Amino acid sequence: MKKPLKREGVSKNGRRTGHIVGSVYLIHLARAFNGARHYLGFSTDVPARVERHKAGRGAPLLKAATVKKIPWRVVRTWRKRDGYFEAELKAGNDLKDLCPVCKKG
Repeated sequence: MKKPLKREGVSKNGRRTGHIVGSVYLIHLARAFNGARHYLGFSTDVPARVERHKAGRGAPLLKAATVKKIPWRVVRTWRKRDGYFEAELKAGNDLKDLCPVCKKG
């Protein structure tokens, strides 16, 4: 029996592997949920990924915020970046410092 072909950069559960260029995006929640006010993610198709988040098929934080009717939106996008850049942002920053909404208020 032949093994199924593995797509470069994507595991069988659809998560990224290796070096893939896409966009890193920052989501701001209108009010904190369990202490969180932001979500940072990576995708090669941000609009489609946002639709999956809205449908409850994404990050548990956004699914819970959506169920609780906490409004959220994408407030910043870094294009032509990779998952390593996402990890660097998560490790080296408080996400509110990257958020234009939080900087205004």
